[in-house]
Amino acid sequence: MAPRTRNTRGVPTVSELRQFARYHLVRQVYDHPARDEEMGVVPLGYDPDAFEAEIRARADRFEVTELTRVEYAGRSRPIFAVRSKNHSTASKRLLVLSGVHGNEQAGILCVPEILDRYHAAGEEFADVALHVITPVNPVGAAEISRFNAKGFDINRDFVRFETDEGRVVRREIVKLHPDFVVSLHEGPQDATFMFANECVSLELAERLLAALEAGGTVLAERDYFGARLTPKGLSPSKPVTRLLVRLWAATLGMRATNAYCETLGIPELTLESSWRETDEATRIRPHVDLCLALLRELA
Repeated sequence: MAPRTRNTRGVPTVSELRQFARYHLVRQVYDHPARDEEMGVVPLGYDPDAFEAEIRARADRFEVTELTRVEYAGRSRPIFAVRSKNHSTASKRLLVLSGVHGNEQAGILCVPEILDRYHAAGEEFADVALHVITPVNPVGAAEISRFNAKGFDINRDFVRFETDEGRVVRREIVKLHPDFVVSLHEGPQDATFMFANECVSLELAERLLAALEAGGTVLAERDYFGARLTPKGLSPSKPVTRLLVRLWAATLGMRATNAYCETLGIPELTLESSWRETDEATRIRPHVDLCLALLRELA
């Protein structure tokens, strides 16, 4: 995600311009997992050790493996791959990227519920394999930071792949070649919306938005740049945005997972709930509901 870039007067302040530069013009912003305190992120009490225990506790129902471990400040933290046991037989594959930005905690804390509801569905998803990478940024998650241990924004590294985490995601996408990717994020807007890349049809996106609303999620009328969303809750791929993304990649060597998947012909949705919401269940709900709705579509 990216921060709101304009204040209520419609004129960017110096602080907002600096934020825009940090989030859009520089891959390595710091040399450590710095916190952006001024962004108003409401933490949800993520505990990395407790989360790791929750993931490992599901090894009786899923294949749980460590893709790698990331070192910081004398601690080593895992990036997990959690795979449904039908991954070698199912004809469809959904990949969920969780915790690319470590301070966006709802996109991490939702994972146990997604796994439990997938498992409880039984035969409904027999032909759809679920594959979750979580947390993509384990050091950032532990430090409540958008950035990784070396101060990189991982979601800007899908051109040059300078980060270990970016290379892990690339390797898993190339190996799995999923039918669909969902990346779970949060942002400073007032409600929930999602970015869709060019491979996602408007009809599918609208059905998924309807499923979110049916579950009680409030859809945003504007994104975090202040641009109006039509329909509510959706920022679709458009020719002008695709051109800007290509220029961004060619000039600054920066690209997010959404555009990277597009280069591979893989549909991707990037969900953005509101990190200003204080209720944990309200923050987590859209992430769970989107993944379950998409699994049903694939099934």
